[in-house]
Amino acid sequence: MSEPAAPPRVATQVDVVESWPARVHRPLDLVRLTSLVVVLFLLVGVAVVARGTSRGANDDLMRLLSHVPALIGHALRLVSAFGALALPLALIVREVVRGYQRRLIEAVLTGLLAIGVAEAIDRVLAAYPSGALYISLTHLPGGGVATRPLDTYLTALFAFTAVLGIADDWRWRRLLVAVTAVYVISAFTTTQASLQSLVLSPVLGLIVGIGVRYVAGRVNERPDGHRIATALGRRNILIGRLEAIEAADDHREYLATTRTGEQLTVLVFDRELIASGAVYNMYRIVRLRAELAPSPKLSLERVTEHRALLAMAAQDTGVRTPQLVASLPCGPDTIVLAYEFVVATPLAEPTEQQLDELWSSLNRLHFHSVTHRGLSAGKIRVDPLGHVVLPIPVNGAVFASDLRVSLDRVQLLITTAQLAGPERAVRTARRHLTDDELASVLPVLQPIALPSSTRLAVKQHKGLLEAVRDEIQKQTNQRPPELVNVERFRPRAVLSLVALIIAGYLIIGQLGSVHLATVLAEARWQWVPLVLLASALTYVAAALSLTGYVREKLSFGRTVLAQLAASFAGFVTPPAVGGLALNARYLQRAAIPPAGIATSLGLAQAVNAASHVVLLLAFAAATGASARDHLPVPGWAFGVLAAVAGLILLAVAIPGARHWLSARLLPPLRQALSRMLDLVTTPAKLAEALLGALALNAAYIAALWFSVRAFDGPISILAAAVVYLTGAAIGSVAPTPGGLGAVEVALSTGLAAVGVPGTAAVSAVLLFRLATFWLPVPLGWVALRWLRDRGAV
Repeated sequence: MSEPAAPPRVATQVDVVESWPARVHRPLDLVRLTSLVVVLFLLVGVAVVARGTSRGANDDLMRLLSHVPALIGHALRLVSAFGALALPLALIVREVVRGYQRRLIEAVLTGLLAIGVAEAIDRVLAAYPSGALYISLTHLPGGGVATRPLDTYLTALFAFTAVLGIADDWRWRRLLVAVTAVYVISAFTTTQASLQSLVLSPVLGLIVGIGVRYVAGRVNERPDGHRIATALGRRNILIGRLEAIEAADDHREYLATTRTGEQLTVLVFDRELIASGAVYNMYRIVRLRAELAPSPKLSLERVTEHRALLAMAAQDTGVRTPQLVASLPCGPDTIVLAYEFVVATPLAEPTEQQLDELWSSLNRLHFHSVTHRGLSAGKIRVDPLGHVVLPIPVNGAVFASDLRVSLDRVQLLITTAQLAGPERAVRTARRHLTDDELASVLPVLQPIALPSSTRLAVKQHKGLLEAVRDEIQKQTNQRPPELVNVERFRPRAVLSLVALIIAGYLIIGQLGSVHLATVLAEARWQWVPLVLLASALTYVAAALSLTGYVREKLSFGRTVLAQLAASFAGFVTPPAVGGLALNARYLQRAAIPPAGIATSLGLAQAVNAASHVVLLLAFAAATGASARDHLPVPGWAFGVLAAVAGLILLAVAIPGARHWLSARLLPPLRQALSRMLDLVTTPAKLAEALLGALALNAAYIAALWFSVRAFDGPISILAAAVVYLTGAAIGSVAPTPGGLGAVEVALSTGLAAVGVPGTAAVSAVLLFRLATFWLPVPLGWVALRWLRDRGAV
């Protein structure tokens, strides 16, 4: 008969070395606080922008609730009054019974703070009774007006409960939801508060409560070193000494020494730390394709299970990496992973054998469809015998796709190039990969595809990425491939989309002030052909300007079509990108050297901008000297100019900013100066370039003047010039294609400032933009197709 297994032995005397703070700041609270602030701004935006819809929702809900029997309504009000008083009292009793008097005091004080915040916001909103937000928050069904924009009780209650942390207890959480629902229905049906107020007030209370909780910190209830040693002892891992050596973002790390002298690396994962870096990780998950994005940290269990699976998979392949010894829970919100401790030092100057070991280990992982994604400099180590030890796998994958394998190879290439130089790194990789396998990493050799630690190394070592790419192409004789699109979207595209939505809102607002049928009936159509002719001349002038900056001979007809095609490219791509890219492509197809393309386009942009400023100042001075065309200059304009001048002086005075500006501005200016000197020695080219720049602005000014005259607007050509040049300058900095929205608002405002009636100003701007912006877009698409069919772009 077999003997029963011996019970686990628990460590009794453990030497624990750690710094144990009494209070800790939870990253999860910061994530919640950020999310709530975003929700608050969205709710405020809806309340302001969709005011009519909000009123309709209030009235519809009141009509629906009016069918509730009066007896049920009285019962709801009674339950609401009882619950509003009983819930805070019950929570106070709970805290006293549990001995959390300090947390109770903090919660009460936070509730009082929330009342003060709500009162302050009420006073600020009441100071502007005609404001959209005040009206939206105080409008009651039936036309009544609430006495306060916010519900102070709900704000204080949610701030109070946030500090107590009842969201972690599902029973109390459900009770809070039930009491709040009854209170909201009762307050709404008795017309004490609007629906918007009853929704905004709890959100504001949560922001105050969680903000206080994050700033002040919460009582540290994480398992300390003694509890961790006790938990390991239950697995017969008797700890004699436990020393905290590192606190990472999402875990704690200890160096443990057992009673037998064996050393372990102990990683402790706390539920409240798992959310660390969640905002950035979520951004990467949303922006990048699934193969590149980090694994979402959805729960403590998922994170630790993933790490344990990776460790066991790497161990099964036979590569040298710390082995997983134990994984165990330590309380309900902590999991401990214990790894073998390997005595090793960071790899600094690798030998050929060590580089070969690295690639052999990586190939062994990839053969079993396992990736590492943590092979960065400083993490790879060397044991006393000189053998390479891979770090504990964290962000790798099991059942990895070909793209994940290529990303793993890219990271190791960058790391070895950083340690041994690009030539040795690529030469070593070729000993373990075929040329086709090595060339397959080129499409993903881009910074956005790299892990954060490797991206930092690329930033610190300028030109490292390009050197590795050039070395691979040199050693494998591979042509440069197209980069793989690893992003779901680009931030600039999102910014453009948001700007387009805002622009559409502004344009629709302008159209709302115009009765189109009346406008069209009263328009003088004999001016419209002149507007279209002036719009067409802008493309001739742009082509004339471009040919003037290019030393080589260009086909003028094709150059005009390229400028027309650029209008379509600028419409479908982020601003200031599509047109330049298409012109660069056109010049490249015309056999212009790369240096000539860069300097020609750069000089064209610089001279056009300079001529724009000079013309604006000249016309502004001319209108200022004329009593008839005098333009009123608002006082804030001088403040803006003073602020811009101050920022420029400050940037020049700070050495770091001065060096940064010099590094980015001086090289292109030197190139432009060299090209300008070439133009000066060729008077015909110089005249062609300057004439094109002036004709371009003149054509746009004429188009605007003709548009205003089409609606009998009283305006001189000088005033039209100032309005156009100012509007174009504003539109050039707008993040929308063609300055959409910003140009319309700036031009209509400028025309109104020089005396054009509001209806005529808006109508003239719409005609001007139709001729110079919207109509050229489909024609530009046709021109682009024609140029592509003939290999011109």
